[in-house]
Amino acid sequence: MAVYEGTRYYPLARPATLPRRRQAARIRAGRRVTRVPLAMAGILVSFLLGLFYLTQTVQTAATNYDIDTLFAERAHMTQQMQSLQGDIAQQGSEITVTTRALGLGLSQLGAPTWIPGR
Repeated sequence: MAVYEGTRYYPLARPATLPRRRQAARIRAGRRVTRVPLAMAGILVSFLLGLFYLTQTVQTAATNYDIDTLFAERAHMTQQMQSLQGDIAQQGSEITVTTRALGLGLSQLGAPTWIPGR
């Protein structure tokens, strides 16, 4: 009897149908469904959302800081302007001008001289 390499021995009393496979194809293939990729995707999404929230919060805080700085600068400039207006009003009054002129050695003008026209 010759034995060929690809042949198998089957007994004479062979069942007519094969038993039904009760496992899914992915389980038979060794590819079980795990929750690790789903958990990692959830972690990645939550990390990206947290990063986006942090970026928006920092940007809002920086903008509020700039606005507060500008308001403080505006208040300071308004105060300076009012102070300078007060100084101008004080230095430009007639009494102050006359007093300073006398202090510098100038004298007041006398009565006006009228020259009759021809």
